[in-house]
Amino acid sequence: MSAIAGLVQIDGQAVDRDTLRRMQVLLTPYGRDAQQNWQQGSSGMLRTLLRTTPEDSLDRQPLVELAADTVLVFDGRLDNRDELASALGLTPSDIALMADSDLALRACLHWDIDTPKHLLGDFALACWQPRRGRMWLARDPLGVRPLFWYKRNDLFAFATMPKALFAIPGLSKAICEEQLHDYLCMLPMTGPASFFKEVYRVEPGHIVVLKDGQVSTQRYHRFDPNHEIHFDSDQEYVDALREHLNRAVACRLRTAGPVATHLSSGKDSTTVTAFAAQQLAEQQKPLIAYTAVPRENFDGPVPSGRHADEGPAARTVADRFPNVEHVLIRTDGTSPLDHLHETTEMLDRAPLNACNVAWAAAIREDATRRGVRVLLCGDKGNLSISYDGMPYLPHLLRAGRWPTLWQVYQDMKRQYPTMTWRQMVKFSTAPLLPRPLWQAFEKYRNRAWKLNKHSAVSPRLSRDLNTRKRASELDFDLTYQPPANGRKYRINVLYLTDTGEYNAAANVDGIEYRDPTADVRLMEFCLALPDSQYLKDGEPQSLLKRLMADMLPDEILHAKTRGLQAADWYEQTEQALPELREELERLKAHSSASHFLDLDALEQALDEWPKEGWATPEVERRYRYKLLRGLSVGTFIRYADEGNE
Repeated sequence: MSAIAGLVQIDGQAVDRDTLRRMQVLLTPYGRDAQQNWQQGSSGMLRTLLRTTPEDSLDRQPLVELAADTVLVFDGRLDNRDELASALGLTPSDIALMADSDLALRACLHWDIDTPKHLLGDFALACWQPRRGRMWLARDPLGVRPLFWYKRNDLFAFATMPKALFAIPGLSKAICEEQLHDYLCMLPMTGPASFFKEVYRVEPGHIVVLKDGQVSTQRYHRFDPNHEIHFDSDQEYVDALREHLNRAVACRLRTAGPVATHLSSGKDSTTVTAFAAQQLAEQQKPLIAYTAVPRENFDGPVPSGRHADEGPAARTVADRFPNVEHVLIRTDGTSPLDHLHETTEMLDRAPLNACNVAWAAAIREDATRRGVRVLLCGDKGNLSISYDGMPYLPHLLRAGRWPTLWQVYQDMKRQYPTMTWRQMVKFSTAPLLPRPLWQAFEKYRNRAWKLNKHSAVSPRLSRDLNTRKRASELDFDLTYQPPANGRKYRINVLYLTDTGEYNAAANVDGIEYRDPTADVRLMEFCLALPDSQYLKDGEPQSLLKRLMADMLPDEILHAKTRGLQAADWYEQTEQALPELREELERLKAHSSASHFLDLDALEQALDEWPKEGWATPEVERRYRYKLLRGLSVGTFIRYADEGNE
């Protein structure tokens, strides 16, 4: 993986070499193994490299083909090297001597701006065509790798992370008020805006073009909500999923060192771990599996339907594969404030879940010590392989397929005898209610999320920006009504999710996150399958359960509760209350923190620290979401106001 950046003087003046060097210095932590820049006349580009694949030893970026009017910097991993080689007329011996960036260059020379449509994998790239006076940037469809840009009248710049853009004289870390408000209110990020004024994202699946001093944007990839795949038998669906998942995992095992995986007690990470373990065993290679667990003998309360220690269930999976080394990660003795400033600086944004910072950092630290460069995860599994298929019920109701709906009800009742008929009727009707009626119903049942109960946003800022109106404009339901169309819902979630900065930040520790469940081909396949396969015989997630019936134990496939990461978070936080108060005092003394944050509410939360009730939604929302996320945003505010690096 690489971090990339570049400058183009729109006015034709010579590029500032000192600025380019400062950008390179700021991005070097993201690419510790090699750094190189190129500049000529009014343009300059750079890349810093973290070697995570064998072919990365061949990487010699920036790649310059002036005879072909092309200069390229590429950040990423290509998962269709053989297919690209065939389309480009390259032989196996040719690509054996080519880094992924070399293949990307050949693709750009062949397909020009249509190149991203032909690339599969996690990537961001920038292609400069000086004679045409055109620069174009692109990101992969799921936004695994980040890319940002900035423009003024005389200059265009891009970089993997915003921090490199702040090396440009005159550009400050001014916070984008609207984006930080939305983040505090848990509204999705839409459009190209970032957390900083004048700095914009290349959105996932988009191309940004600079031509004749003007910037335009176009989407090159869309998930098709109307595409459907049907097979003749139930087994064919299972076999096809196995084929897609095998390929998705295999693509992500191309690595320059040992492989590790996140192993929780959930179906996604255990499935990824099982497939990876099998494939690595065939290569006589080991797999390191990390499970974050609470302190020893933790027996504190957790929310209903959750379990605190994922270690025992994860162990039942690890024990099935002789080549898996299972490593438990405990972070007792730490607090949510540990690593917070460091993580904020790596991300150029506020970490969403401060509770998870410590154990995630501990896993990366241990993995780095063992020489690991690739860490597998299953973060997108609930949108692909482990989708539950529940929208099949309102679909049957709306279509008037009463006998089928009745049969599914009976099947679910057999699967879950304690489930009431009233609950099952709700599963069918709730998604079809008009939203105002649903919201009124939730309010009547006292289950609607109230903004001031879970968000630390300043009441004045919320009022000035009209949070409810912004949510309505985004078509975002603050009451989380169940979806009536599972395919469109999942596609919308994919469009509103951007984890690029998190993936880049892991590179600072020498780690590349790879998620097989986010493979585009796998995702498109899973989206196209009928909901009936996911809810077959009244069993949610049926397709994955059938696939993994012989690979995962019943403790995983038919678990009654879900694991809770950082289950002992409130104990760790309570031990750090003096540090939290000190942090709050720093925010109270800060010139702009109170503009964004309700500091009085945060102080009141600390003053009213509870001795019990940690399993209740009200307490969890107030402290895990409102307090800790508020302090996380406060750290970002202070970081942004430190000035240019």
